Amino acid sequence: MIQYSKQESEIFGVPFSRLTIDDTFDNWEQLHHEINQSTSKYIKIKVKNLGQPQINQLHKLKHKLTLLEVLRVYKTKNLFEIPFVHEHEDLITVKATESHKEELSKFVIETYNEIPFGNYTPDYLLEIFPIDKQLQCITSYFCDNFIGQYPDKVAYLYYNQEKKLIGTVISEHYNEGNGDAGTFPYYLAVANDERNKGYQFKLSNATKLFVMNYGYPYIIGSTRLSNSYSAWALEKSGFKCLRHDWIYLLEK
Repeated sequence: MIQYSKQESEIFGVPFSRLTIDDTFDNWEQLHHEINQSTSKYIKIKVKNLGQPQINQLHKLKHKLTLLEVLRVYKTKNLFEIPFVHEHEDLITVKATESHKEELSKFVIETYNEIPFGNYTPDYLLEIFPIDKQLQCITSYFCDNFIGQYPDKVAYLYYNQEKKLIGTVISEHYNEGNGDAGTFPYYLAVANDERNKGYQFKLSNATKLFVMNYGYPYIIGSTRLSNSYSAWALEKSGFKCLRHDWIYLLEK
């Protein structure tokens, strides 16, 4: 259940792990045991669709829990059953490879305008986990996994006609069976000086197109509860709110 993160542990200089709990999880006794036995000082926990049963169990962990962020999770309708609007033809699409590593890393750092851990992260945690190191973890993860290393993890770069990098979409394909297949964008960003020009909507439409070209009918995306503009852009593009995920940091 608990996954030790070698990369984050090395960058932050403290033992660091991750854990995801969904709303069907019921093996709390085993989880309590794993947490107590874990050598990690910090465990980042994502609780999907947090409800009262999970809250009650989290309070029993007897370790300090800090809320970092709340995410709205969205899902499209079946893309093949709704009209598709072509509004990104003016953009040049490039699938990122190893040769784009430096460009992609720089672009992510420049456009990541929020605290990576979450907007609710208290100041004392930012001293332990500085923002520059949080960004280093993110860019390392993207560049080590999404530029040709794995067929189901891709990064697309979008340029204007003058070859200026306008935006990126970094995503992972999923297939749960029974027709539930699609992609989950981890990061969608527009260049800082190109925002509020409709590009986010265009990137969303471009994402729909490449997902449909793979034969997948769905996109699952997320945005922070505090990011009303991204929520508006997703809803304008036909996404419906599926659930809320709560992100905590457990300190031992």
